[in-house]
This record gives sequence, structure tokens and C-alpha cells, in this order.
Amino acid sequence: MIDREQLTDEQTRIVQHGRGPALVFAVAGAGKTTSLVHRIARLVTQGGVAPGDILASSFSRATAQDLEAGLTELGLPDVNCRTLHSLGRQFLKGAEAEHHWSRRLGDEDLNPSRLGPVLAGRALTRLARERDVDDHELDIDRGELEDQVSAWKAQLCYPDLDEAALPSAAREEARQAEHDNEDFVTLYQYYEEERRREGWVTFDDMLLEGWEALLRFDDLRARAQQAYEHVLIDEFQDISRVQYQMLDVLTEPHRNYMAVGDDDQCIYEWRGANPSFILDFREEYEADEYLIRDTFRSQAPHTVLANAVIAHNDHRREKHLNLTRGFGGRTQVHAADGADAEATHVAGAIESQLDTGRTLPEMVVLVRQYAQTPSLEQVFIDRDLPYRIVGNVPFYRRRPVQVLLRHLFWGTLEATVRTAGWFDHRRNAQRYVDRFQKLMREPNRYVSTDLITRLCREAVGDETSITDLLAASMGAMHDRTAERVERFLDTADQLVDRLDEPAHRTVDWLIKALDYEDYLRRYSAFEELADRRIRTARSLIDFARGHPDVPSVLRRIKEISVDRPDRGAQADVLEIRSIHRAKGREWPVVFVPGCNDGTIPTSRDDSAMPPPDEDDSAGASDDSGSEDSDADDAPVARREEERRLFYVALTRAQEQLHLSYDRTEPPSPFLAEADAEHRLALCDRVRPVFHRPADDWAAADVAWLCIGAGALRLRRYLTTWWDPTEAQRRALAAHLGREEALREAADAEIAAYARDPGAEEKGAHDASSPMEEGSDASETNGHAGQTAEQDAGAPTEAPVDEATAQQLRTAFEDGREVVEDALGLGPDEADLANAPAEKPEGVLEDDAVGGTVGE
Repeated sequence: MIDREQLTDEQTRIVQHGRGPALVFAVAGAGKTTSLVHRIARLVTQGGVAPGDILASSFSRATAQDLEAGLTELGLPDVNCRTLHSLGRQFLKGAEAEHHWSRRLGDEDLNPSRLGPVLAGRALTRLARERDVDDHELDIDRGELEDQVSAWKAQLCYPDLDEAALPSAAREEARQAEHDNEDFVTLYQYYEEERRREGWVTFDDMLLEGWEALLRFDDLRARAQQAYEHVLIDEFQDISRVQYQMLDVLTEPHRNYMAVGDDDQCIYEWRGANPSFILDFREEYEADEYLIRDTFRSQAPHTVLANAVIAHNDHRREKHLNLTRGFGGRTQVHAADGADAEATHVAGAIESQLDTGRTLPEMVVLVRQYAQTPSLEQVFIDRDLPYRIVGNVPFYRRRPVQVLLRHLFWGTLEATVRTAGWFDHRRNAQRYVDRFQKLMREPNRYVSTDLITRLCREAVGDETSITDLLAASMGAMHDRTAERVERFLDTADQLVDRLDEPAHRTVDWLIKALDYEDYLRRYSAFEELADRRIRTARSLIDFARGHPDVPSVLRRIKEISVDRPDRGAQADVLEIRSIHRAKGREWPVVFVPGCNDGTIPTSRDDSAMPPPDEDDSAGASDDSGSEDSDADDAPVARREEERRLFYVALTRAQEQLHLSYDRTEPPSPFLAEADAEHRLALCDRVRPVFHRPADDWAAADVAWLCIGAGALRLRRYLTTWWDPTEAQRRALAAHLGREEALREAADAEIAAYARDPGAEEKGAHDASSPMEEGSDASETNGHAGQTAEQDAGAPTEAPVDEATAQQLRTAFEDGREVVEDALGLGPDEADLANAPAEKPEGVLEDDAVGGTVGE
């Protein structure tokens, strides 16, 4: 058995790799950083490579810091550990030192992260002046423009490819930027002209111009290539085209180039990552291939489900998570009667965890989109559960919601003016005109700023309705503007009349009256962003449900904005994160609500996958102008990225994983296609065997251990990581020796399971992993308290059919040999691995121990 303090056989093969290119696929929680630092240590101590001649890099600063910390611990602080952005900046400094280029790299007052917004703002201002309009009338958000430019640069796209005058080697890889809205390409051109005039370098330019510098200047390229004898890149699945090409040039002379990553965790395609970069690496560089499949994070119910989910992706390197930690964990799937009930369930489960001694930082709630948070936030506030949304603001401060709330609040103020004549307090008068100025701009009514300012001044001075003044000014407007104003005035009249109706109906009506969804689709930079914004806007409908009128929902918003339990510097809070922001992290307890079709995955019709909505800002369009894109493959690629995202969520849990969905909507197809209920039920049948005293083992227990060994791919775990007691060895040997009796017990158990998969799992909890207080009595691994009648489209507890029963019988026969082999009773393990039994379709194949390079 392997000591965890030592390297595994799979890790050792990576450490011992010689010279030349190498590709390492490392599953979630596999300890790849450990492998890399030991690989580097061996290069130095046994390979004679100077630490300074080794580059260890990654896109992520956190990953680079982890590598640096690990190397320092091994006494190797002089290895070059840096991000790829830092590497590109190094090349730019070299070009500047040789007077090839002049860039303001040494100006400490220029923070690269702040330059993009400034440049985007200047580009928008220039275009607006050319058209003699205000900036906001362009209907292009500064953040959207900045993110689109970032995406283009990551994909080597230029605003004018001919003007870029790239050397031939660079021209072959570069592309012309394209967009459905030509204004974006024009703004990109203005952005670049302003940047070059200032001599500024943004974070994106560190990569793009770093790559350019390598290809433009022969002396710089030669020095850079000579500087590093070995290059090791972590999280390779996250790199973009510009990073891929920069590394290709850097390693060209020697190709002592090791790429480490996991294509199954490639979830950043919206910012330029592409799983093809890691999947094609072996062929592109004729590289040796290694796999690290042991996961030291998750337990059986997590790994079994994660493996079953990701197996449905076709564009991937076939591999699976190998269990090392055993069967102590839990995966629960709960069906709730609506979003509010689901949020209440999550809050109750969190409180139950707190009752057992867990702390809030030991738990996390992962959402696919931040539009899911309103119901969660409301329940957490009601129950005084301190929370923090990582990567975004509370839902009521997100822009689409703010637009709707602004209309609703202004509507209450307009009603006051119409009924009371004016306001008792000057503060409300100021709010009245302030809100009016903002709501006239979004959705944009194209009324000039000067006119709006004058109307506001007159309204306050005359203490009269601003709508009356606006109506009186329509005669001087262009026909199209007057039509928009007339529609706004009609909407204002109806809004005032609807303030006393149920709030959710008024919000739903307002979205339609404003044509807000159409507005968001027309004026968002790309479809994915529009989809996210629409979901965010419509989240206010769900939040408003149950409130009798508009004033009551506005009061509720005010209450929670003041009384949020995470205010202040409190550290002991529950985090709500997007799944994207959970990458590379782990928690003892993970909650994933919203496991419904339309949320996970985001679209039921395979339309475009939205980028993560962090800080309620724009994501990045994937419209790079590539001529080799295949539109027919796009829906499949998007669905596979969504499946990878779900896989990442599943593999964050160390102890408990709580999945939930709204049973009034179709559940996630990822659960059904993975046969989640069946696989989790199998885990529950196998789990008690490991925790029950061996002296109490019956033939049925050993039969289930054999079935699990075959069906759940436990070869590696049983032969390498499981350390059975002497009593367990004796009990297993005795039952395995009574072959006929063991087979009869297996047949009986399989037949009983086929009649009712959940019969034995209910109440099967033991002291090592107690059932949480307050949860449904029927809730274990699998689905909680649901029936076929309750969930017409959901995975149900229907009996396993005969085909599955036959698969389990085959799994028993295969698994019996695995268990014998684990005890040293069967044939040589290598011989068994090389001659697997033929299995009917649907049965999981046993995993051979270890394996060879490139298997």
C-alpha cells in the first residue's frame, strides 16, 4: 500500500520523465503540484539543471504561488515561478532594453488592470463625438467593450490585420477581428490607437505583444529560448491561443516542455481557453503521455457520480477519478417544490450542519449563474445566516434589477405627486428627479440630456409632475423620439395604476411593457450576455412573489440592504460562488442548487453558453473571426463545456455534496444520463460493508463488495489504497472460498435490488457519517423523498430492469476477481489487467493498476 507522504506510482513516472515533450492529464484533487515540484527537484538534484534555467508557469497567480511555495519547501527558491502574463512582460522589457520598442513598463503609476477601462471609455467618447451624441446613446457598455477587446487579444485577433504589419510567422496565426455590431471593431481600432499613443501595456498586451516581440526580434527570441532549458506549465487546459503560441515559440529549440492539466476541467472557453490545446498536445509535439488518476479530495459518492457525468463527453481524454479516501462521504439529491422551497431546504441543511459543529467557512453554495441567488439571499437573511457573494454584488444591486427597481420606486414617487400635489420632504423631491434622469437613459428613450435636465429643474421649481412637462415638450421632438416618449408616458400611467397589485405581476408586466428583454438582446454585446441579463432581470419576479404590492417589495429590498448579515468585517460567513470561481478550491460540504435543465446546463435548446456573470459585467464573445469554426459542432461543444462545469462542481466536495433542483421544472439531464440514482444507490449498498465489523459480515456483504468492485471501478482503490484489517482479510477469504454460497447470495441481493433499489439504503447511515438533523428521513445518497408520480421528468426510483440486473451479475463476477486479487488470492494483477473480461454495454470497466506511459 502507498504511503500518502510518498509519491504514487503514477506521480513517480512523471517525476522520472526524461527530456523532451510530455503531457500529463491530472484529475481533480490528484496532487499535480506535488508531482511538478518533485519533477523539478529531480531535474536539479539528479539532472544537473540549474534552478534558474527552469520555468514553472501557469495562467493563474495562485497556481504559480503554490508552485513557488512547494519548491521553496524543497529548498529550491531560485526556480523561475511566474504567471504567463509576467513571462510576456519579461519579453516586452527585453524588447525595450534593446530599443526595439518603447513602452511605459516602468511607470509605477500605471496599473495595467486600470488601463483597459480608461481606454474603453476614451474609445466610446471618440465615437460618440464623431456622431454628435452622448456616450450612453451608443448603447455599448464600457465593460462589455473592454471584455470583448480582451477576448480578441487572447485569440490573436487584430482590429486591422493589414495595418498590424506582423512578420510572416505571426501573420499565419493572427486573425481579423469580426463582430455582428461593426461599432465594436471600430471601437477596438480607437482603443488601440489611444493605447499606442500613450505607450500603455494592459494585462492582455503583456501576452499579445510579448508573443509579437518574440517573432519580430530575432535577438530577443534567441535569448528567451536560451534562458529556459525546461518549461513546465500547470493548468494547461486554461491557456488561450496567444499563450499557446507564445509557449510554442519559447520551447522550439529543445521541447523540454511539460504540460499538466485536465481537459475535463476546461471551463474558461469564454475567455479564450480551448480543450483542443491540451487534447492535441501529444500529437502536435509527439509527446509522452502520463495520467494521474488518484484523487485525494473526494470520496466514493462524489467520484462515482462525477465519473458518470463526464463520461458522456466525447471530446476528451478517456480517464476517471480513482478513489483513495473510501466510502465515508455523502452525495444527496433533493427535489423541492419551487425555488423558494429549494432555498429553504438549503438553508435548513446549512443550519443542520452548524448544529453538528461545522462552521460556515467549511461550506459553500455553488451556483451556475448569479441570477439564482435572490431566493437564497432572502432566506439566508431571514435566518440570520451571514453570507458573502464572491465575484458579484447582492442581487438587488445588479444592473438589470436596479433598472426595474428604479422604475418601480419612481412610480411610487409619481403617484405621490399625482395624489398629494408634491412632496413633504425635499429629499424625496430630489429622488424623484434623480430617478427620472436615470430611467430615461435605460432603456434609452433618446431624449437629450439638456432637455431632461431642464425638465427636472422646472419640475422642482414648479412642484409639478415631470410627466406633464415631458408631454408638453413632445411637439419639439423628432417623430421617432416623440413615439418613444409617448410609450414611456403610457407606461408611467399604467405603472401608477398597478402599484397596488401583487408585486410579482407588476414586475412581470413592467418587463414586458418596457420591452426590456428585447432591449437587452439588442444592446448587449453578444447573445450570452443578454441571456444572463434577462435571467437576472426576471429573478426579481421570483423575489417579488408573495408581496401584496410594489411598496411592500421596495420596503423589503430596503430592509435587506440595511440588515444583511454579512455587513462589516465578519470573517465567519458562508460563501456563495459561481462554479467558475470554485475552480481549484475545495470544501468539506458543498451545495449545488438549481440542478435543473435550463440552469445546469444553462439552455435547454443548446443555444450559446453564457460566460460567468462576475461583478455583473460583460463576459467575452467567442466571435473571433475564425474561418475554421464549425457552426454545426457549436451546440455539442457548448453542451460539453456545461457538462465539464457540472463536473467541476461535483469534484469540489471533500465530505458531503448536496445537489438540489426544483421539481416543478425539468431536472438537469446530466443527472439522468449519468443514471445518478442507480449509481448512488450502489454506493449506499457497498458503503456499510466497509464500516461494519468484519465478524458480522454475511455472504450478502461480501457479495455487495464484489458487485461494487466491478460496477464502481474499485480495482485501484482495493489493490492500492484500501488497507483491510486482519479480521477483514479472514472474513473475505472465508466467503470467497465458499464460491457457490457467495454467488447465491449475490443473485438474491441483485434480485432484491432490481425490485427496489432504495430498500436497503434507507436508514443505512452509521456513526461515522450521521444523517443531518432536520433532513428527510428518506434522504440518503440518491434522491430525497421523491416518487415517479411527483417527478414525471426526473430520475425516479423505478425498479432496475433485467438488463441492469444482468450487468450487476457480470460486475459481481469481475469484482470477485478484483477482491481476490486485492487479498493476493487471485491471478497476477498485471495479467488480469491485460485480459479484462468482456462486458455488456453499460458496465463500467475495471481500471488497471498503474499503467504505462501513453496508455
